[in-house]
Amino acid sequence: MDETTRKAMKLLLDLKSLAFATVAGKEPDVRIINAMLVEEDGVYFTTARGKPFYEQLRQLPEIAICGVTDDSVSVRLLGHVKQCSGRKMMEKILEHNPGLVQLYPGEKSDILEAFHLYRAKGEIFDLSGERPIRDRFAFGGDTVNPPGYRITSKCTACGACSGCCPVEVIQEGEPYRIDGRSCLECGRCVEICPEDAIEPGPGL
Repeated sequence: MDETTRKAMKLLLDLKSLAFATVAGKEPDVRIINAMLVEEDGVYFTTARGKPFYEQLRQLPEIAICGVTDDSVSVRLLGHVKQCSGRKMMEKILEHNPGLVQLYPGEKSDILEAFHLYRAKGEIFDLSGERPIRDRFAFGGDTVNPPGYRITSKCTACGACSGCCPVEVIQEGEPYRIDGRSCLECGRCVEICPEDAIEPGPGL
């Protein structure tokens, strides 16, 4: 894992309670789940076999995770999960999460299954300073998409976009340039540009 990924993983553990989103048929579904364990190969969490969350993960093993700190630093991931075979990882999760043991003591924890988020891409979006900072990362073989909007060669350097940016991250030049790391990705510059010279980035 690189430095940004490690920072994101620490945020996940520090936040603990995170929004985990899945798809149930054609409907979105979301619930609060703890990140139970982080290792070099990804994130581990658990759920009970009787929960709709368990069936949704089995039917479509993809997930979106999001959480935010008290000082407005958010972490967001999109990734692929798989159920852990055997009970070894589940025992390790129980060892590191005494609160879970209190909820499912002794043999009652046998209803729980461990899942592994093994491949994902995401971002840390920091709104705690004067200017937003967006750092993207990936692990498990996924790829990082560059953040922010992009000004193309159709730009005539008229400057219309520069003054319209809420966080003033559009710089003069031919063509003008957007600092994608601080871009809010709001799209105001796209609506203002008279030459249709600005395109959104690929997102996560």
